[in-house]
Amino acid sequence: MDEYAKIILKIDEKNVEEHLKIAQYYEGKSDWGNAARHYEKSENYQKALKLYITEGEGKIPDMIEMVSKVKIDALTHELVDYLMGETDNIPKEPQWTFKLYRAIGNVKQAVKIAINISQQEQELGNYKYAHDVLLDTYKDIKSHSLKIPFDLNNRLMIIHSY
Repeated sequence: MDEYAKIILKIDEKNVEEHLKIAQYYEGKSDWGNAARHYEKSENYQKALKLYITEGEGKIPDMIEMVSKVKIDALTHELVDYLMGETDNIPKEPQWTFKLYRAIGNVKQAVKIAINISQQEQELGNYKYAHDVLLDTYKDIKSHSLKIPFDLNNRLMIIHSY
């Protein structure tokens, strides 16, 4: 089945029925990651996200990619809940939430998260990392030709002067 799944992914990515059958096979084998990938290809995004979450933190990049691609609010909220730890009481790294908001184009929320991460790191004495978070956010926004928010620019100037 693994070989067949690889072939289908390469040559017939749009075959919804085949991806659904493959997803159900992998789900029956408790191979959540592969099942989620094929549910995603069969456009069953809700089921795909649930299985990605079941698979664990290693699939967070796949979750972010899927949610940012399909732009369904319910999926975005469910992923945010997972990243914040409301699903399993284990908050994930704040960088993932930042990456999610950046991927879906919510620059304002992404900047807020980056500033919060930076403040937490400053309080811990990790000034270089705090600076890097703000600088990376600044560069990311600049590379997409977006307006740099005042708060981000101001905080970056302040920490840069340390």
